[in-house]
Amino acid sequence: MQQVFIIRGAGGNIRGLSAEPGEGASPAAIDDPEVQAFLRELDIDLVRVLEDVIELLVSRGVFRFTDLPESAQQKLMFRKNLRSQWRSVPDPLGSEEGLF
Repeated sequence: MQQVFIIRGAGGNIRGLSAEPGEGASPAAIDDPEVQAFLRELDIDLVRVLEDVIELLVSRGVFRFTDLPESAQQKLMFRKNLRSQWRSVPDPLGSEEGLF
């Protein structure tokens, strides 16, 4: 199993990963549950960025939404619908961030 090096923040949470050892980095296996949770969070963030890029490209006429495969259209519409429903519920903490 591939080894990675964990870079931790002041609170002890993972702040980053590296393929190379560095000062203060600790070794871990790529399948370590903590490493996997960090990677899942990165994936979620990247998916949101990609959704925004697709929306921007469609709005600027670079390509049509219908040019995407049907399965991609369905997934994007499902997530867009979820986000719109989430944002319609006021956040009791006053945060502007939604679920996604």
